[in-house]
Amino acid sequence: MRATNFIFVTLVALSACSPSEKTQTGEGLRSDIPLRSVDFFMKNDADRTEMEAVCTAWKGSQRPITSWPAVVTENCNNADTAKYQLIQKREREKFKKQMGI
Repeated sequence: MRATNFIFVTLVALSACSPSEKTQTGEGLRSDIPLRSVDFFMKNDADRTEMEAVCTAWKGSQRPITSWPAVVTENCNNADTAKYQLIQKREREKFKKQMGI
């Protein structure tokens, strides 16, 4: 009974690896970028947009986030934070304008 369970679990684990994962080479995944702060991304739209493209490529690679280079993880988090802070800033300004402040 245990042998049957072991074989079943092994087959399920092996089948979980799709062929696309086996053929991934990592080409096109950039990690040659300097570490940037949230403030930098808030002030530089072009760099934030470029970083978002890099993050999208890494997310699409199906690699576990724990295997990403630290600079990529940190920059992705900083770019996302900057994006949402800019949205909040615009919303605050819109609200103040509507309130006559």
